[in-house]
Amino acid sequence: MAIALTIDLGTTNVKVGLVNESGEILNLRSVAVPVINSTSGGAEHNPEELKKLIIGLCKDMFSEGLADQVSYIVSSTYQFGLMLLDEQKKPVTGLTLLTDIRSQRTFDAFLDSYSNVDLYAQTGCPLMSPYLLARLFYFSTKEKEVFEQARYFTDSKAFLFEWLTGEFVTDVSTAAATQIYNIHQEAWDDSLLEHIGLSANQFPEIKDGTTYLSPLKESLRQELGLKQGVKVLLGVYDGAALGVGLGCLKPGIGIINVGTSAMLRVPDNTPAFDKSDNKRIQPYALNKSLFLNGGALNNAALPVNWLRNSLFNVDIQDPAMLDIGNEAPLLCFPYLTSERDSKTGPYASGVFFGLRQYHTKVDMARSVLEGVAYSMRYLYDALTENNLQITELRMGGGGAQIKPWPQIFANVLGLPINIPSEDQIALIGSAMLAFVADGRYQDVATLGEQIVKSTISIYPDENAVAVHNERYQFFKKVRETLAPLYKEHSLLSN
Repeated sequence: MAIALTIDLGTTNVKVGLVNESGEILNLRSVAVPVINSTSGGAEHNPEELKKLIIGLCKDMFSEGLADQVSYIVSSTYQFGLMLLDEQKKPVTGLTLLTDIRSQRTFDAFLDSYSNVDLYAQTGCPLMSPYLLARLFYFSTKEKEVFEQARYFTDSKAFLFEWLTGEFVTDVSTAAATQIYNIHQEAWDDSLLEHIGLSANQFPEIKDGTTYLSPLKESLRQELGLKQGVKVLLGVYDGAALGVGLGCLKPGIGIINVGTSAMLRVPDNTPAFDKSDNKRIQPYALNKSLFLNGGALNNAALPVNWLRNSLFNVDIQDPAMLDIGNEAPLLCFPYLTSERDSKTGPYASGVFFGLRQYHTKVDMARSVLEGVAYSMRYLYDALTENNLQITELRMGGGGAQIKPWPQIFANVLGLPINIPSEDQIALIGSAMLAFVADGRYQDVATLGEQIVKSTISIYPDENAVAVHNERYQFFKKVRETLAPLYKEHSLLSN
């Protein structure tokens, strides 16, 4: 039975696992990834540190055997990672993270510069600062010396694939979240790049991450002690890998991924655009024939971790997180790193609304969990308003392990949520893609039906649903009232 070595590069942790054709995780290692923060708002991963961490995790895992059974390597990676490279493709910068907010400083100028272009219509990406186009604009205007050193530009997926194979290639699902991938032409958009003095040949070649295989570098094969003939599958971004592992690549099945960030997407054969000016929907391509239409949140576990690390520790597994109470609710708008819709998103920041002297740290933690769920409801509304129907919800990601949270999501969305018994679904999804790409199975859907393990079903509490419906409407009203104030507030900085 073949084994896939799967790498999941996240903003907080990097994981490596060994997965067999039955979808069983045979071994697993994980470590936190150090983040380089700068006073200007930068947040990056050091690429050399990432390589060392992955090599170290693999060697530790292989010390228990199975290295000689590995036939495939495949990665899932975060979106929004940008790294500038010199003429020899050596790093000039680190890999930017979602929490890198430098491009907010030049976002108004960016919007003015591209005011004659409908970026959303061309790329499916709404107007927000973390996209690579806005980040490139920042470097071109505020860090000109760094920008002028750069000859090539890469992302998290292409960085890993080039290290593993020597090929400068990224996948469609990662490219789709850059705002420089033309969703209609299925290629880098030269007109957008030329505007800042760049061209498509400075970026990785775009391939189908679900099918593109390449041989592993001999030097890495020897270092890891792997057998001859190991193939590397390009793979997809982390949220898409989770959707594959959940068996969600069928119309009507909604994918909820709750990690540092979060998403709610539903697959379809055609891209969907938000008819509202708010542009809440991103039609991210998984490959050229399948789109994961929906929305995402920059802030999910991120504000939960911030609360516990920067303010006070609190037991988020406490059943009291589900208490509704009789008082006017404490509401949290947990937008520490802006958000992804066009009106509120680019300038959004965190707010506690309705805070009273009797509120406790449990109340504040509960409001963060509920605030993320209300923000997810905002995305769910966008789907239904644009005739994207969801008949079933499946949830994965680290946030699903916070026991009260799936129940809060079910109560706020008013729908049952199915959670798999296995919690490393993205690793399994990546492995499934590798087995199918090399012809061991006919298609991912067939394989998914065979290996998706038992699930836990979380049903909404009807009493809580009624309360949350009312509170969500108020949450939405406050959120939309704050939208212009967020921008005004951002102008108060020096």
